[in-house]
Amino acid sequence: MKRLSETIKKRIVEHLACFQTPADVVGLIAEEFDVTLTPRHVRAYDPASFQFAAAPRWLEYHAAVRKRYQQEIGQVAIAHRTVRLNRLQQIVDVALEKVAEGGDDWLEAAEQVRKAVEAAAKDVGDWYHK
Repeated sequence: MKRLSETIKKRIVEHLACFQTPADVVGLIAEEFDVTLTPRHVRAYDPASFQFAAAPRWLEYHAAVRKRYQQEIGQVAIAHRTVRLNRLQQIVDVALEKVAEGGDDWLEAAEQVRKAVEAAAKDVGDWYHK
């Protein structure tokens, strides 16, 4: 395989820093640059991999991109478990209110409650078992 350009290397590191898998990065790079890579080649730029073989500057760049990514994700409300659980609780409350008011479609309300409880259980550690 011919040498990769600095731009491609940079994008590989960025994708890895944003928690993409090496297999996903292969597809993303193929779409973006029309370059065929293998997951093994991508892992050479992944500091978490035992196959990491890139220059130290890519390690530093990976750390900087990961930090920025985590800060940006932290600003998205739905990324926080408390926000997600509060939204699910609101869904349950609305569904139960409809049933209490004598709504005709109590089966639909029960299904909404079931789905919300399932989602909440999975969010707090996959405690949901059928």
